Amino acid sequence: MGSKNHFHVIISFIFISLPFSSIALHVITPIKEFKILPSTDPSSSHFNSINIKGHYSSKTNSNGCFNKIYAFGDSYTDTGNAQLLNISKNLKKGQEKPNNGWLLIDFVRDALNISSLPPYKSVNANFSSGVNFAMAGATVFTEEFLSQHKINSTLMWKYGYHSFQTQIEWYNKFVSDIACKGKNNESCKADMENSLFWVGEIGIDDYVRALRSKVSLWWIKDMAMAHTSRLLATLLDSGAKYIVVEGLPPLGCYPFAKSARHFVKDDMNCNAKINRVTKAHNHYLQDMLEGFRRRKGANVSISYADYFDAYKVITGNLNKFGFEDAFKACCGHHRNKILNFSFKILCGMSGAETCRDPDSYIHWDGIHLTEAMYRQLSEFFLHGNFCKPSFIHLIRVKKGLLRA
Repeated sequence: MGSKNHFHVIISFIFISLPFSSIALHVITPIKEFKILPSTDPSSSHFNSINIKGHYSSKTNSNGCFNKIYAFGDSYTDTGNAQLLNISKNLKKGQEKPNNGWLLIDFVRDALNISSLPPYKSVNANFSSGVNFAMAGATVFTEEFLSQHKINSTLMWKYGYHSFQTQIEWYNKFVSDIACKGKNNESCKADMENSLFWVGEIGIDDYVRALRSKVSLWWIKDMAMAHTSRLLATLLDSGAKYIVVEGLPPLGCYPFAKSARHFVKDDMNCNAKINRVTKAHNHYLQDMLEGFRRRKGANVSISYADYFDAYKVITGNLNKFGFEDAFKACCGHHRNKILNFSFKILCGMSGAETCRDPDSYIHWDGIHLTEAMYRQLSEFFLHGNFCKPSFIHLIRVKKGLLRA
């Protein structure tokens, strides 16, 4: 594609090795001009620190800062692995992603002036600019566990359950067979040190699938932490030095969560139970990242992307960012006038409809976000203070202007 106009807790993680799982996808369309408006609320520290021009200053210019990106995650980050494995029920020719265009990782890649980020399962792909290992539908559980607990919904997938462990295995194989083939350990790690590692959300598909089951959402949180910890340990051991790890958005505000019957509402008018788990997930994740920072010291720079707060600021200021509705899905069951969502009629299925102006919607299909929302999130993460430490800080560390 071308360029586009604490509370502090101590946790013991059980590293487990699990076999690996897998929403209607839409043809990518050209991005439209999108103006980011400044805040008129002086009390918002988030708004005041955002570079609304959408560029780094001369001291933090990102061009050439990283020559590769390695991405991991689920359908929020997958740019084609699920398509190439042909496991979507509604996949049509040319469709790659579960929204109407670019994902967050596409905007990250574009901002760093990296031309492409091919999915790992691409045949004869040029991986000189990095690899996307993310897999749509990835789960923290085994197929046996899901079957035993009667979590039978595969959402939009034909078959199969791929655990996040698969991405670790893919990465290890890539490093040994391609990236570091013929290199000694020192030169291999030096190459990895010049790359950006982007870890997307882990656990979203499990939270969605478990919503209508008896499986504890808190158990999913624990399993997600174990998988994330194992993945980060693998990346750091291979030489990764610059890592961004995404937290979860407030899933209780998503159409799929608000479609639950008789849920208790929180101060955001969302599903309080799911948002409590999401907040706990993010707290534990941040504590884990701090543990890795302490152990690795100034040798690594690990940033937490605060999806929850970024989402909350945007949905609380819809007009400022060009959105009209915080809760409706663009593509879905439009007979449900409140949410445009039903698990029985998902985007791409018979009876589903698509809205006329996706750029005015935050939610694409009730589970995923629109390109317009990812665009705004990328502005917050790359140029604002919604990464901790900020992404600008990470760039300055990479350029030798600051210490990690």
